[in-house]
Amino acid sequence: MGTKGTCKAKECSGDVRAKGYCDRHYRKWRKGLLAKPRHRTCNETNCRKPRSRKGLCVEHFASKGKKAKEAAAETPAAAPAS
Repeated sequence: MGTKGTCKAKECSGDVRAKGYCDRHYRKWRKGLLAKPRHRTCNETNCRKPRSRKGLCVEHFASKGKKAKEAAAETPAAAPAS
């Protein structure tokens, strides 16, 4: 079987396994640890979980929803006009 070339990661000269990466970098890519992740990840800082809704993972989306509901509950409702 012929070689597919060299790894496209910076300063790596390993033989390509898949997606243009050597075995080591391909595993990192699959885990989402490279600069261009496999899946789009959560918008929260340092969260590498896959997005679920509105750019957030399941946990961050749920926590944002709870905070919004709590803030709405704390705000007194406007008095009806008579």
